[in-house]
Amino acid sequence: MKQKTALLGFILFLSSSLIIACSNDNSETTNNENESNGSGNASEEEITLSFVHWINEETGNWEELIEMYEEENEGVKIESTPLVENMSTEDYYQQLDLLASSGESLDIIMFSTLPELVTRVNAGLVSPIDDLLDNEGIDINSDYNHTYSEIDGNYYAIPMKSVSNLVVLNKDHLDEVGLEVPTEWTWDDYREYANQLTTDNRYGSFLSNFHSLHSTLKMFGKSDNPYLLKEDGSSNADDPFLRESLELRYQMEIEDNSSVPYSETISQQLDFRQQFFSESVSMVPIGSFLITEWGQFTPEFEIAWAPWPKNSEESVNYTEIGGDALTIAQTSEYKEEAYDFMRWLSTEGIQEQGISIPAWTESDLDTVLENLLENTSNPDAVNIDSVINALTIIEPQERFAPPAHNREADSEFESQVELLLLGEQDLDTTMEEIKERIEAIVEANQ
Repeated sequence: MKQKTALLGFILFLSSSLIIACSNDNSETTNNENESNGSGNASEEEITLSFVHWINEETGNWEELIEMYEEENEGVKIESTPLVENMSTEDYYQQLDLLASSGESLDIIMFSTLPELVTRVNAGLVSPIDDLLDNEGIDINSDYNHTYSEIDGNYYAIPMKSVSNLVVLNKDHLDEVGLEVPTEWTWDDYREYANQLTTDNRYGSFLSNFHSLHSTLKMFGKSDNPYLLKEDGSSNADDPFLRESLELRYQMEIEDNSSVPYSETISQQLDFRQQFFSESVSMVPIGSFLITEWGQFTPEFEIAWAPWPKNSEESVNYTEIGGDALTIAQTSEYKEEAYDFMRWLSTEGIQEQGISIPAWTESDLDTVLENLLENTSNPDAVNIDSVINALTIIEPQERFAPPAHNREADSEFESQVELLLLGEQDLDTTMEEIKERIEAIVEANQ
């Protein structure tokens, strides 16, 4: 009997001990939860921000850059995903749209142009950031040297890099034929340069199938209204510079044979980086991002830069100044954290990354360029004096967010330009078709 009583006592003791232990565990758990909710000192739960773009790791050095941010911001992880490896923005937007339609979780989305952003804003993909800007108390138009204009009264993007339309040239080719690096020139000069630079082994110029730039060259050399639609949504197809742009391209590709024929560009899927860095062409009108964003190429020749050609001798050196921008996905659950990363990346981060000219007004151009070139695979390849001249002589073109149906206008424009460049219709017919089709789009969207 005594043994049974002792055994029963032991069981009661053990049970009491377990109850006390469980009570202590629950108390500790509650304390830990309180601490994680801000009533203690424990760190918050870790979050992961999805960041999509088109800059591959080889060019962007994302891993090192993101590690720097994560060390300074405990509890935040950045999942950087280039949606394409070829750094083609055209391919990137196709992948982005597929990703968005599949319901994939997104937080931060990079854009290369304002029209592309407008399209995704209208599709409900991007969230406005006005409240976040107000909370920080910054004036985006003062803090950055260009902005993605308001869309229906709201800001949606923080500018990251500053990209100006310029012309990149193979200086070795210029030296071969005795041409100087242009410090100020016109499109007539560009055409003449292309003629003199063309040989049996190369073309003087390359214009891609990115028609909203390379088939509208002169539209970006005037003070405003560079798009096919005006800010009020009306047609801009009557602008004489639109016809002159198509005429210039047709002359160089078809008549002069000094620029790569469009038929070769589309049949061989030619790309401006491959064409320029393989020395298959001597000049490309392109954004200043190419000063350092060489992709997988390492140039073995000297690269020079010239300002965007003027439409006439008397014209001002206008050009579009834009660049990549960062936005927050509408479905993001971490909008404040995404905004914080975007602000860091567009200021301190882009300078640490060392591959692009920042849009941030507090950055110093000379220092930035020196650091950028040091980070390339061949710093001595770039003629720095020509870069500085090209970037400082230009005047920014006035910008606005084009109407949503500008994309439809672009599509109709591209289909007609292809017929012209493939020799299937003449310039007069092309312009008539462009005007009629764009006017129909305007009327359908009134």
